[in-house]
Amino acid sequence: MLPGIFITFDVECSMGGAWGSPSVKPVSPRLGMMGEYGGRQLGVPLICDILARNDLKATFFLEPFNADLGWPGETEPVAQYLMERGQDVQLHIHPNHVHYGLIQAGKEIRRTDQMADLDREQQRKMIVSGADLLEKWCGTRPIAFRAGNMGASEETLAALFEAGLWIDSSYAFPYVGGQCRFLDPERYNGSKWYGEVLEVALSAYEQPKLPGMYPAKPVDLMGSSFEECRDAVRMICEAGGDSVLILHSFSLFKVRDMQYSGGKLNRVVTRRFERFCEWFDANRHQYPPRTFSELGRLVKEEGYQPKAVPPCLVNKPLRALTRKIVQGLNNFYWF
Repeated sequence: MLPGIFITFDVECSMGGAWGSPSVKPVSPRLGMMGEYGGRQLGVPLICDILARNDLKATFFLEPFNADLGWPGETEPVAQYLMERGQDVQLHIHPNHVHYGLIQAGKEIRRTDQMADLDREQQRKMIVSGADLLEKWCGTRPIAFRAGNMGASEETLAALFEAGLWIDSSYAFPYVGGQCRFLDPERYNGSKWYGEVLEVALSAYEQPKLPGMYPAKPVDLMGSSFEECRDAVRMICEAGGDSVLILHSFSLFKVRDMQYSGGKLNRVVTRRFERFCEWFDANRHQYPPRTFSELGRLVKEEGYQPKAVPPCLVNKPLRALTRKIVQGLNNFYWF
């Protein structure tokens, strides 16, 4: 079985500065997920249009707890839209969302956005509640999970299995020792079993050692060029591991401020995504497109065997520096 490529999106809303200022609300799904600005939908609908042009499906890890942010009834339509477009919907959780709702209700609770900061039973309950919502909205129960901020650990995987989910995609080696709490000493791309849970790592690559450059970066078109992401997924797949690209529901548009006002198309990231999808479509015979629902079927029915592979090095210093300059310019709203 050839290694495949997963395109994944974290579909979520920003807190929008609400923790620091009680006068503002967190960002709504209408903005953070759907990207509705001036008659255009620059979030999930634009993403789905680009995927459809290239006959591709993605996995959308959907954060369900937006009623806790003060936006009841706005997440179900996003889930249903994705199902109508034939996309794969799995579970994504930022504990901050649940905690915000509890604090607004006057309850005492530890505020954290890291799943791994919670005890195992708290994690299990939160995962069950989120999976229940997605099952209600989508008609099928999720089998896969991604922690917000990649803030999971081996304990999260145990809680996940107890909650009835058995695939995770939270591990990312550039963040281990920081926001990613896995204790596994092996740095890897690809996938591996942790007991009864299959971990499919968010793909990442090492960079040349240059001043101002991070040692490693995730395969994310918001922070890496099309060429860097293409080369990384090629190397990972050719080493025998599955590759996972990550983006967010808000990746294809820019906003003026923390409250997501004045959204406009992010031309740089949108073009990167279009180019990646075009390249992927043209090379699907060599790198099969996968979703996490399909992965579940491959494991159950076709004897899928995971493989963890060492981190790859994308050693193009001039290209990396050029991307960094473009990235710096693109951070300006009016660029």
